[in-house]
Amino acid sequence: MKKYLAAVLFLSGIIFVSAAGCGGTPAQEETDSAREQEEAGGAQAQKEEAQGGTENARAEEAISSLSEEAKSAYHSVLYDIYFNHLFPDEKSYGFLADADISENEFAICDVDQDGSQELLITYTTTDEAGKTEFIYDFVSALDTVREEFLEYPLLTFYDNGYIEAGWSQSQGLSGADFQPYTLYQYDSGSDTYVAAAQVDAWERSVSETDEEGNGFPEEIDAGGAGIVYYITPDGEEPGEPVDQAEYEAWTASWRGEAREMEIPWMKLTEENINMLKR
Repeated sequence: MKKYLAAVLFLSGIIFVSAAGCGGTPAQEETDSAREQEEAGGAQAQKEEAQGGTENARAEEAISSLSEEAKSAYHSVLYDIYFNHLFPDEKSYGFLADADISENEFAICDVDQDGSQELLITYTTTDEAGKTEFIYDFVSALDTVREEFLEYPLLTFYDNGYIEAGWSQSQGLSGADFQPYTLYQYDSGSDTYVAAAQVDAWERSVSETDEEGNGFPEEIDAGGAGIVYYITPDGEEPGEPVDQAEYEAWTASWRGEAREMEIPWMKLTEENINMLKR
C-alpha cells in the first residue's frame, strides 16, 4: 500500500512538473501574458518616442535653415491661424466652435525641391468643404508669403516635384482599392504647382454599367484585372480608358525613381509655433 501511494505521488509530481513546463498554471500564464503586453506596450512607446524625436530633429533642422525674415513671416501666418482662424490675406476657411485648433498640423519642408523651405499647413478643424492643405513660400523680395498650392488634404508628395491629390469624393465606380486623384507638377517658372492630369477608374466589381448604361469595357481590360483607368490630361476632355498595364506604364513615366516624401508634421500648438522664434 505504501509503495502504491509513493508511486501515485511520484507520478503526480511528474505530471505537475510537465504541466508547468508546457505552459504553467493559469495564474502563471496570465502573469506572463500581462508582462508580455506590458513589454510590448513599452517597446511601442519607445518606438513612438524615437520617431517623435526624429521628426522634431528634422523640424528643428529645417527651421534653423530659414532666414530670420522667413521665420518671422511663417510664425505670423501660424499665429494668425491659431488665434484668429485667419489665413494670409485674411482668408477664412471656417472653424468648428467645439474643435481643438491644435489638431491641425504644419511643417517646414522643401517640398518642391527648389532649395528653400516652404510652410505646409493641414487645416481640418472645419466642415468638409473647408478642409484644405496649403503650401506657402516666403518671397524675400516682398518680405511676405505667397500661396504656392492648396488642395483637399489627401496628398502624396514625391521628391521629383509631383503631388497626387486625392479627390474629396470618389466618382463611385473606382472601388475601395483605388482613390481617384489629380496629378500636380511643380513649375519652377511660376513657383507654383500646376495640374497635369485627372485620374479615375472603373472597377467591374462595383458595377457592370456606368451612369449612362454602358457596359464595362472588357475589350480594353486585356489583362483581365477587372479594372480600367481614365487618364485625362489637364484641359482635355476624357478619352478612352486604358488597362492596368498601360496605366502602370504611364505612372512610371512621371514617377521614375522618385520616392514618397516623409513630411515632418507637427501639431499646431503654441509651443511648436514658437519654435520659429527661438
